[in-house]
Amino acid sequence: MADFKVKKGLDIKVLGKPAPTVQECARPQLFSVYPSEFEGIKPRLKVAEGDSVRQGDVLFENKKDEQMLFRSPCSGTVKAIKLGARRAPQEIIIERSETDESVTFDAIAPDTVTREKLVAHLLNTGYWPLIRQRPFSKIADPAAAPKAVFVNAMNSAPFQADFGTVLKGDENHFQAGLAALGKLTEGKVHLCTAPGMNLPDLGNVEIHTFEGPHPSGNTSIHINRVCPIEPHDTVYTLRAQDAILIGKLLLTGTLPTTKVIALGGPGVKPQSCRHYRVWIGGCLKPVFDPALTEGTELRIISGNILSGTPVAKESAIRFYDQEITVVEEDRSRHFLGWTTPGWLQYSVHRLNLSVLRKSAEWNLGTNLHGGHRAMVVTGWYDKYMPLNIMTDYLVRAVLAHDTEEAIQLGILETDPEDFALCAFIDPAKNDLCGIIKQGLEEIEEEGI
Repeated sequence: MADFKVKKGLDIKVLGKPAPTVQECARPQLFSVYPSEFEGIKPRLKVAEGDSVRQGDVLFENKKDEQMLFRSPCSGTVKAIKLGARRAPQEIIIERSETDESVTFDAIAPDTVTREKLVAHLLNTGYWPLIRQRPFSKIADPAAAPKAVFVNAMNSAPFQADFGTVLKGDENHFQAGLAALGKLTEGKVHLCTAPGMNLPDLGNVEIHTFEGPHPSGNTSIHINRVCPIEPHDTVYTLRAQDAILIGKLLLTGTLPTTKVIALGGPGVKPQSCRHYRVWIGGCLKPVFDPALTEGTELRIISGNILSGTPVAKESAIRFYDQEITVVEEDRSRHFLGWTTPGWLQYSVHRLNLSVLRKSAEWNLGTNLHGGHRAMVVTGWYDKYMPLNIMTDYLVRAVLAHDTEEAIQLGILETDPEDFALCAFIDPAKNDLCGIIKQGLEEIEEEGI
């Protein structure tokens, strides 16, 4: 066990922090699966509109690896299949039936299962994509034995689900999931948590605590401090709640039906900012209707406020969802705003008096408060980047498509989410997450 203290970073105090309580949600009538959220796969549909499916029936498979299946979260009828560019499936909508029929699988003892059997089971049940691989942060290659597995149980970004709240009642499933993950590697399983987290006694796992401002909870920071990636290394990563789902799948032999998410942000009513136990794949509209504030246009974000993705109010819980943030669509403009003292305008730069309000919670919206500008090397990024990289030069190398220099500057140690905070404080309003993602895709395509 090791303790690490991260000094660089920034904790953004956003209004609407979720309370550490869990509210049970009723089972919705509509469910959805989004093939488009699984980056790197080519889906081949196994169902058509009007087909009847059971919970656990195969909806689509990966053309690149036909062992990788994706299954239905409920029993019912395929109501619609929405297609995108090149007729690629974007969303499969299922209307739930009153009779609950499900496909069952063999229960597996995590302590005695072999790696080959475990990998085949996770591929067959559709839960292998929970495990991601570094570098490139893509769905893990089943054939690539990692040198270590990192399980992230931290929540430094606003507002990620609090794992202490998520874990209650699922301690045995979490232990089983960690035991199974240990079978995937000849190295160690590293569990990274925040100080003071109440965890059960866990065997065959190394526990590390990380303290400090965001992004101290990012997996890239954990890998860099504990087990740095060398050239041609492979590391598996996943979030702690995903380990619970894997453990539940192995012990029960059935697909998990629920998970816990955090709902918060300025666009959520104060009494509704909490954790919710929702149905996997279930429509979220019944949750949003009583929880969201009225009278303003809102943006619903799947993920945290820094690196999440906008979704529609009628959307469903996605495979990777663990937090949902709601903010106001702020399009306001302030005449000669730069001349005001800025007491009510949040800024990390010492240009506004608001920097004196250190304990205030901010009603942040979508307004960038400025347009895109030319990129200038200011050194601001490195003040908030805990990784030992030169952020300005790395971003410029990616923009110049100089993949060799980007690799030398350490891009393979990073993930796009690591640059979300830098993008937030960037005076030039650059989409740094998108730039780094583009660079990683180019390097993967070229090969290293």
